[in-house]
Amino acid sequence: MSNIVFTAARNMGYLPRTGAFVRLNGALSAAAGSAPTAPSKVEGAPSTTPVEKGVSGEIALWGDANDFPQQVIKAINANTILPAVLEWKVRAVYGGGVVYGRVTGYDKDGNEQFKRERIPEVEAFFRRSNIPRYAFESLQNIIVFNNGFPEIITSRDRSLITSLSTPDTAFYRYSVPTLKSPVPQWGYISANWPEAKPGDGYTTQVPVLDPYLDAVERLREDTRGYKFIYPLSIPSPGQALYQLAAWNSIRKSGWLDVAQAIPEFKAALFKNQLTIKYLIEADIRYWQWKYPDWDSKLEEQREAIIDEELTAFEDKMAGTQGTGKAILTVTIPDPQNGQPISVFKVTPIDDKIKSGLHIEDSQEASSHIYTALSVDPTLVGISPGKGMGAGSGSDKRVAFNTFISTHRFHQDLVLEPLYLVRDYNGWPADLEFRFLNPLVQTLDASSPVKTSVGNAAPDNAGTE
Repeated sequence: MSNIVFTAARNMGYLPRTGAFVRLNGALSAAAGSAPTAPSKVEGAPSTTPVEKGVSGEIALWGDANDFPQQVIKAINANTILPAVLEWKVRAVYGGGVVYGRVTGYDKDGNEQFKRERIPEVEAFFRRSNIPRYAFESLQNIIVFNNGFPEIITSRDRSLITSLSTPDTAFYRYSVPTLKSPVPQWGYISANWPEAKPGDGYTTQVPVLDPYLDAVERLREDTRGYKFIYPLSIPSPGQALYQLAAWNSIRKSGWLDVAQAIPEFKAALFKNQLTIKYLIEADIRYWQWKYPDWDSKLEEQREAIIDEELTAFEDKMAGTQGTGKAILTVTIPDPQNGQPISVFKVTPIDDKIKSGLHIEDSQEASSHIYTALSVDPTLVGISPGKGMGAGSGSDKRVAFNTFISTHRFHQDLVLEPLYLVRDYNGWPADLEFRFLNPLVQTLDASSPVKTSVGNAAPDNAGTE
C-alpha cells in the first residue's frame, strides 16, 4: 500500500521516503462535466466602460465555474490565519463606527476640524437602516472581495430613500454587460451560486445604478422598482467587472497551499507514523550461526523465526517497562577469521517531531500570508513558527496607526451611498460622514487611545 500522503484539497502530496512535497496543480480535481439637463450643459459623451468580448448568457460569471467567491471562502476557512486577520482588519477599519457632522475648518496642518451633530431625520434613518451593521458588513465585503453591493430602497412615491443595507458579496452576480449597456443593468442575489438561475424562485433580480453618473437624478427617473444596487469596488488591474482583492495573490502563489499542507502532514504523521526511535541491523551470519540449516529453510520458515526473535526483543524494550533497561549485545565468532561479530547494531534515531519538523516552513508561509494581507504580524499576536514574538508596544502603536491611516479610501467607499441618501433626501448639503478612527498614543499620553475623525492627525483628534 502506498505511503504517499495527500492534503484534503488534493492539491499537494508528500513522499515520505524522499521527503519531497509535490504540487499536483489540479491533477486530482474533479473531472469535467438619464434625464439630460439644459442642452448647453449636456455631456458631450459618456464615460468609457470596457466590455469583455465573447461573453453571453444572462449572468456574468464570476470565475470559470461562477463560484469564485465560494472558492475564496473555502480557502479562507481552511487556513488558521486568514479568517482571524481578515476579521481583525474589518474591526480595525470600522473603529468607532460611522458618525456625521460638519467640517468647520482646518488646522494649520490641513487637518479637518469636524463637529458632530444630531439631526432627527438623519438619526431616524440611521436607526431604521442599522447603519453600524451596514458599515461593518460593507467593510467585510470590500476587504475580503474588493467588491460590495449596497441595496438602496425608496419609498413608494420615490420621494425618499428609506433604508440602506448590503447583501453578502458572495451571493451577488451581475447581468452580462453589452456594448449598448456597458454597465450591467441588473444584479442577481442568491445564496445558491453557482447553481442559481434567474427565475428559479430563489434568485432576486435588482436593478443596478451607475455610480459614475448623477446617481440622484438617475434614481429619481428609474422606474424599474423600489430597490436598487449601488455597486462599490476597489479597482484592481485588468478586471473589467468583478475586482480582485490584492491579498488573493497568496492563493495563486502556492504559499497558502504550503501553510495548509504543513498541519495536515503533521496530523497524518502523528496519527499514522511508526515512531522510529532506533535502527536495528541484524547480521545475516547470526541466523546461519544459530540455525545451521538456515540456508535450506523455506522463506516462510525464516520469516517466522525472525518474527519470533524480533517480537521477543520488542517485548523486552517497548513501553514504560523497558525504560532504563540494558541492551545485551550478542557477538559470534567470524567463521573465516574467528574475530567477534556484533550480531545486532542498534542506532538511535533523532526524533524530528520533537525538534520541530517544518516549523521554519510554517513561519515562512505565515509571513507571506501577513504580507499579502498588508497586516503587521505584531498587531494580531504571535504568528505561528519557532521563536516568533509578538513585538514591542512601540512597534504595535506605530503599526496600528499606520494601518488606520492607509485605509481611508476603504472607509470613504463604504460611506459613498450615504452621500447619495443625503442628496436624494434633501439633508443639509454640507453634512459629512466619517468613521471614528482609534489612534494609539504613547504611554505618557493622558489617554492610551484617542479617536480621530476624517483626516485628523493623531495629536488632533476630532471633536465629539
